[in-house]
Amino acid sequence: MRTADADAFRLIAHRGASAGAPENTRAAFHLAAEHGAEEIETDARLSRDGRVVLFHDRTLRTKLGRAGRAEDLTLAELQALDIGAWFDRTGAAALNDPAAGWKEDLPGPASPEYVLGFDDYLEEFGDRFHHNMEIKGTSPDLPRAMLAVIDGAGIRSRCTFISFHLDQLERLRELGCDATAGWLFARAGEPHPSPATVVRECRRLGLQQCNPRFTALTEPLVRAAHDAGLEVRTFGVRTPADLRRAVHLGADGATVDWIRASRRLLANGQLTAVAGSRNRRRERQ
Repeated sequence: MRTADADAFRLIAHRGASAGAPENTRAAFHLAAEHGAEEIETDARLSRDGRVVLFHDRTLRTKLGRAGRAEDLTLAELQALDIGAWFDRTGAAALNDPAAGWKEDLPGPASPEYVLGFDDYLEEFGDRFHHNMEIKGTSPDLPRAMLAVIDGAGIRSRCTFISFHLDQLERLRELGCDATAGWLFARAGEPHPSPATVVRECRRLGLQQCNPRFTALTEPLVRAAHDAGLEVRTFGVRTPADLRRAVHLGADGATVDWIRASRRLLANGQLTAVAGSRNRRRERQ
């Protein structure tokens, strides 16, 4: 064992500092910056009028209190919807259960806080973070629309594209995009692919990352990914113990809701890692 190298293990703020402010909003991204985050993960969907909007859920019901999907409304209609009310009602309490052990400060009232368009996000935060952009929606036009906004801002080198949808990653490559990209797996309730399948699919699409759900993160997967030259970034971390295990198994990074507490754990040397797997990958680069 060795103390984790804070420069080697990447902490990515999940939908911004989403334990302290409504996910994918200005408030969440500002708070992530205040907490020292260098990388953000956020979710992209395509509105009815073909604009990219930052919204996670498949439907609007839980977080915006109405029927339909983001894809059914225009960007202007979505930007008028308050996601802060959901955060105040149930979101903050769900993410800040004291039993989880993160010891974050409890957030104050968030409402109103509105859905954010991708253009506005990049105008304000484009030069502030590295952006891990999840291609969340299934519209075939979404990858092209995302690239148009990103290239208009001149920040493709600051972006990593990730998705559960292999066909969306295929479309990204068909557009001639050679940016860093990774495959998210597996969806909740689905079986985990084998390490051999992960490596095969990532090689087929010219990906640089594999992004396993924490429950799919194993030492054989990390070893196979690193031997293939792939970075391993996990998600679905729920507790500090999960984060410690991710580092211990040799993952290169994790997406976390509790960015401040996670940074403190890393800075204080409370996360430990086995050097071998990560060092083998470095030696090949």
